[in-house]
Amino acid sequence: MSQDLINNCLRNDRAAQKQLYHAHKQRLMALIYRYTLEVNTAQDLLQETFILVFRKLDKYDAAKGSFESWTARIAINKFLEMKRKKNELSYGIEVEEHLLGYENSVLDSMTIEELRSLIAKLPEVHRVILNLFYFEDYDHKEIGELLNIAPSSSRSRLTRARKLLETNWNNLNVSKAL
Repeated sequence: MSQDLINNCLRNDRAAQKQLYHAHKQRLMALIYRYTLEVNTAQDLLQETFILVFRKLDKYDAAKGSFESWTARIAINKFLEMKRKKNELSYGIEVEEHLLGYENSVLDSMTIEELRSLIAKLPEVHRVILNLFYFEDYDHKEIGELLNIAPSSSRSRLTRARKLLETNWNNLNVSKAL
């Protein structure tokens, strides 16, 4: 992201703000949709994300990370904030500890489209953690802090998500064979 573009946005240059919006809207919409699975909700969160991006643009520090990471974090936090307001952010159910050692090699054989389809079918608690861990590169400690759960719970739920993906993949392949 060009520092000149950011500086122009900070000076309330509408053309620069429009350019920044168009440069990042598709990426952020895809990110938000991965969490919500609802177009209208994702569009609302996208709008709220950009409002906050422009409001907090003076706080962006390129030395701390890329603009893309900064805006992604804002979008994810907006999603989590929405869930908290609706009292839908409840990830307190523990998953069996014996799943922690589970390794899942079948995921390596999936196509991207198959994986996306299967991820979309996961329960939200698993889908959110899987997205945060694999797509946003959050570690279990960070996920735990975001969701108010222990890091071990994040690991357990990620393992459960991977197990569900494998089960759904196997079911899909069985149904294709019939």
